[in-house]
Amino acid sequence: MNTTIDSTIPGQPLAFHDPEVAQRVQGWLGGGKPLVWIPILSLENFPDTPPEILHWLDSRQAALHVPISEPADLLRMPEGVTGWLMPADEVDTDVACGVWNGEVYILGVKDKRTGHKQTLLGERFEAATGQIDDCQ
Repeated sequence: MNTTIDSTIPGQPLAFHDPEVAQRVQGWLGGGKPLVWIPILSLENFPDTPPEILHWLDSRQAALHVPISEPADLLRMPEGVTGWLMPADEVDTDVACGVWNGEVYILGVKDKRTGHKQTLLGERFEAATGQIDDCQ
């Protein structure tokens, strides 16, 4: 089923999205918050890149922040690369975004091993329990 997020990204059907996460992104964009997109430096995103290069790049991640000031900027992300999306004034996020076949995908991220929600910093604070899920 293709849906849109209240025309935040005009003409962009979102084949796969987490509605709660997509609503948050809509609020950020609708409120004019400056956002940043940060590529997730993994072998999954960059299969031909040696792990030591990815580790080196990860240690310099601030240089890879891509400013997002309007919905159309999301379409300029590199095809097939998942990245973290967050307000520019925040330090952590659980929102991922990518472009595949010309479509923007807004996703939540789960650790493949544990099934726990994952964030840029690797942990997810659960407000309901007051506990931090360790996704190491």
